[in-house]
Amino acid sequence: MNVAMKNITRIIMSVLVLGTLCSCEDPLGKTPDGQVTLDKILSNHSRTQGLLEAAYGEIYTARDQICFVMQPVEVLTDNAFWIQMYNAQKWHSGSLSLSNPCITWDWANPSDQLWSDFWRGIRLANNAIKYIPQSTAINEQEMKTWVAEARVLRCWYYMNLLEFYGPMPWIDEPLSPNFDGWNSLARPSYDEIATKISKEIMEVVDSKILPNKQPLSNAQHVSNAVALAIRARVLLNNASLLNNPEHDEDKWQRAADAARDVLNLSEYNLVPMSEYKRLFIGSFQSDVSEIIWRSWQDNSHINNSNGVDCSPYKYATIPACWNCGESPTQELVDCFEMTNGVLPVTYDDATHTKVTINPDAASLGYSEAPGGDPYANRDARFYVDILYNGANYGKPYNCTEDYIIETYVGGANGFNDIISQETTRSCTGYYSRKDKQVTFWGPNTSAHSEPTHWVFFRLAEFYLNRAEALCELGDYDGACAMLNMTRERAGQPKIEDVPGFAKTYEFLMPRIRNERRVEFCLEGWRFHDQRRWKILDQTNRLVTGMRITKEDGVFNYQRKVVCEYSSYTDKYLVMPIPLEDAKKMTSLQQPEAWR
Repeated sequence: MNVAMKNITRIIMSVLVLGTLCSCEDPLGKTPDGQVTLDKILSNHSRTQGLLEAAYGEIYTARDQICFVMQPVEVLTDNAFWIQMYNAQKWHSGSLSLSNPCITWDWANPSDQLWSDFWRGIRLANNAIKYIPQSTAINEQEMKTWVAEARVLRCWYYMNLLEFYGPMPWIDEPLSPNFDGWNSLARPSYDEIATKISKEIMEVVDSKILPNKQPLSNAQHVSNAVALAIRARVLLNNASLLNNPEHDEDKWQRAADAARDVLNLSEYNLVPMSEYKRLFIGSFQSDVSEIIWRSWQDNSHINNSNGVDCSPYKYATIPACWNCGESPTQELVDCFEMTNGVLPVTYDDATHTKVTINPDAASLGYSEAPGGDPYANRDARFYVDILYNGANYGKPYNCTEDYIIETYVGGANGFNDIISQETTRSCTGYYSRKDKQVTFWGPNTSAHSEPTHWVFFRLAEFYLNRAEALCELGDYDGACAMLNMTRERAGQPKIEDVPGFAKTYEFLMPRIRNERRVEFCLEGWRFHDQRRWKILDQTNRLVTGMRITKEDGVFNYQRKVVCEYSSYTDKYLVMPIPLEDAKKMTSLQQPEAWR
């Protein structure tokens, strides 16, 4: 992680990371402080290209490096629980304030990294856009391509700012050191900045400079598909309740159309369920038809920071992992349907510890009674994403016997009742599996698994984006058709064939949201979904787990409140501008809940 600059004014005003506009130079082409001058950059091919590469450099490429070191942003939601330490604990305890952004890197300056890193990315993209055309060392095609990429990257960073901090002023060039208009920078409406991003993206796409899909050798770089994906996500956010309380149908139509534009790209297809795991593991340069853009950094360490401890393995000596990290909650597990399409339970009280079992789930064997099995006949994605009591994790590297998960009290991966210290044992009774591999572990060693790469965009998102938008527009047939794409891929029945189906908003929208929660669980996107839907007051009050005991060979199941949360107020919907920068930019108002 690069060291952040002091504040946004310095971030935006810095002209170049490697250069200066000073015309004085020594014989080596460097200023007295050792920096390379601008003319030396623009007369050198690799240094000019470095302007673009610097713009790529602020992208977060590790899924567990956003909230805090080793803490995925998913633990700020009701999908996963992190032991009561570090930033997740501060977040859920209600500590978010103007002086405590909670999502911080406490040893950096400033500690609120997201704000400064997103703005730095914009500044570096603006540098590339302005100065690359002045280079004498590149050809015209390189110039057009690199500028087009930088324009898409600028939209990427603005999308991130939108998602965390709300709409921000559009700045499209490096500001001069003498710029004194900070107090004149006003917060635009969400629609204004979303429209600007949409226009910017379509100018790049319509220019046909970038390919729809980059060759594998250049897979790190953005394409037209990435550009259209950014636009589709921004326009969906723009249409959502948080930013569209009046339910302007034009915004929903724009969102539906933008998702369709991504889906119309012939270069991408959903992978079959037999290859679903390939979305999350494998070489960065492997061709996976569903992936539009993903991180180029190997994130395999997540097996050690947010995985299951395989050291109790009976047949070989395996090192212990550092932390179980993101432990899936019972609330997430309850979202995985039975194979007939029904949800297994409904909650009878606010604690989620008393439930009514759906009779259509019971008919397939769902039972939380002593000796019962609540994990049989579930959606196929459940077995890819979640490790539960009795799950077969597979064979560790260079081993011949399978590792069987034991989450019951006293089991090898037994339930942990202490939530206030780092642990390798889950406090919910579940472990994350989605981007994890048992082959990361082996006798006396580790890291024999395939690489793990965080997916930024994949095609499934845009089927569900379009399903949501069409449902909001009252096109229930169209919404069902889009929703069924991911359902049928997973082997689930069409939504029309689910017991109790009704072609109404009241039935379809909760199922679209549930499908989105299941399909993208543990990928980091629920953090934004909860907020754009304004459902924090429904979801972030508590999380539960399944405490299992074993007596005379019989498993007993008890739903248990793991932790109560205070991260449900409107102040958690849009993060506040860091206090020091808010003082400098008085016209850039804080989000409504913070005024």
